[in-house]
Amino acid sequence: MEYRVLGPLDVRDRDRSLPLGGAKQRALLALLLINENRVVSRDRLIDELWGERPPEAAVQSVQVYVSRLRKLLPRHTLLTRAPGYVLEIEPDELDLRRFERLLGEGRSALGAGEPERAASLKPVADGTENGNGSTRSVAEIGPNGEDAAVICVSVAGGCRAFN
Repeated sequence: MEYRVLGPLDVRDRDRSLPLGGAKQRALLALLLINENRVVSRDRLIDELWGERPPEAAVQSVQVYVSRLRKLLPRHTLLTRAPGYVLEIEPDELDLRRFERLLGEGRSALGAGEPERAASLKPVADGTENGNGSTRSVAEIGPNGEDAAVICVSVAGGCRAFN
């Protein structure tokens, strides 16, 4: 599986994009992806998805979104762990982590006086950014379905999370 958060949110199984559902379900997946391999509490998911005024059925809605995502993702990937959920994936399955790794390798090469090696990593790093070579905002959905960046990536500055 390949998980893409650099650019429009996308999950690819080989060459096929998976149907990720509506805005809230996509937002939930984006939150789990940027916190991969760490438990995200149900309360935090509800707060991030609906803000200060969650609907009465927020807990049930989160459970439905998780259930739908589990049907799409490989078995034993999206797990229930108190007090919420964890998305267990390998670092190179997430484009953001590949980009960070390549960014670190490029900085190390520059620090070691190997500018040619550092320059050779840039096209590879650009390729992790959704294949189009541009630095873009991540996860185009916000808590109410509007456009909102979850993460911003800058080659010069590394990665920063913001809400």
